Amino acid sequence: MPVLDVRRHGERATIPGTSALSPAGRAMAASLSGTRYALVVASPLPRAQETARLMGGGLDGTEESLLPDIGGAELFGPIDTLVAWARLLAEREELRLFAVQQLAAWSAIARRVGPRDRALAISHGGIIDLPAVALGASLGVALAGPSFGYCEGVRVTYAKGAATHVELLRTT
Repeated sequence: MPVLDVRRHGERATIPGTSALSPAGRAMAASLSGTRYALVVASPLPRAQETARLMGGGLDGTEESLLPDIGGAELFGPIDTLVAWARLLAEREELRLFAVQQLAAWSAIARRVGPRDRALAISHGGIIDLPAVALGASLGVALAGPSFGYCEGVRVTYAKGAATHVELLRTT
């Protein structure tokens, strides 16, 4: 069964005009390295690509699907917990559609590796939280806790092209 780790990028540098990682972001991503991945992909943004290289030991390519057009920050706004994401998901049809699209993108990435392989996808906050809680709900797993912080996300196990298990990946 292929396994896909979907994680948020490391902490962004605070230098105006840059999208790279801060020293703390680089250190955190590097501290999470060591897992052997058959495929490592990231969104097109430099902070996601740098995180993928540090955490996954390389970068096989960028995926536009990991940085979808979300219509601006007003689509999500500040959401502090996964339970709050679940409430928002239940209230807004456009967010349910967004989650379905992201879950299809995750599944497509997982299909690119063998049945016993692991893949790593680096994306962004909100873009991970929403589909993660949707997937949890579809599998009967209530995901709880804070929204995903830097380098956090989910591990999804697939069988016959369908997600069968989801678990949280936290850094603490």
